[in-house]
Amino acid sequence: MTKVRHDRPTWAGRVPRHKIAELYKKEALGICEEVLIDDVGIGLLVRIEHIFRARKANSGLASCPLCQREIPHDFDPAFQLRCESCNWELTWTEYQKSFQGKHLIASGMTAFLKEYVKKYKVARSPQEKLILIDTLIHRYHWELEGGLTGPGARDLIAGKPNEVIDFLNQLSYGTSSSPEILATRQEWLDKVRKSRAQYADAVKERELKDEKKRQKAEEKNRRRTLKAKARQAGRAGRSNAGEVRDGT
Repeated sequence: MTKVRHDRPTWAGRVPRHKIAELYKKEALGICEEVLIDDVGIGLLVRIEHIFRARKANSGLASCPLCQREIPHDFDPAFQLRCESCNWELTWTEYQKSFQGKHLIASGMTAFLKEYVKKYKVARSPQEKLILIDTLIHRYHWELEGGLTGPGARDLIAGKPNEVIDFLNQLSYGTSSSPEILATRQEWLDKVRKSRAQYADAVKERELKDEKKRQKAEEKNRRRTLKAKARQAGRAGRSNAGEVRDGT
């Protein structure tokens, strides 16, 4: 009897920052490093494929890690995912743990990810591929909706959100950089400023709401105190009146 396998899925990691930094250094000097471009470009393709796979799993359609056959599930933590052809099984909770915390959902980036996959697969020249890479990593989550909630590259490039923003801000550019890449850089800097302004406005709005809540709570406590004092004064008045009657 064939032994049942319980392999946990493995997921493609984010592209290392040093590879992208090297790519931009070369481009700024007018050096076309085709191998490096393909290394980064294909790395992004595989990463995106795994993002979509994790999303499907999170929506009720997991994939066998051995043959990629899709297996529906009902989100019950104890649900047993099974692939008969591979003799593989794993509980949904164990499967889910395999992609949690790995930045594999990429909300608000769907259109950009699909566009990259579609165009990169048919791109022919290294320069065309580089422009596609550059465009993708300078996108923002919910950019199309005007939200700019965070850099989309945090799901594609290794590092924390602030580290990724600083990294992208410090990429190398030069006189040999293509006009398309220089234009994307300016757009990126504008988006960073706009995002930070939106964040500052959101903080102010939250602080105003908190202040209104605080003032409302204080007013409520003040009224409660006044009512308590009024009741106390009323009881004291009644008590004094009683004493007067008793003394007459």
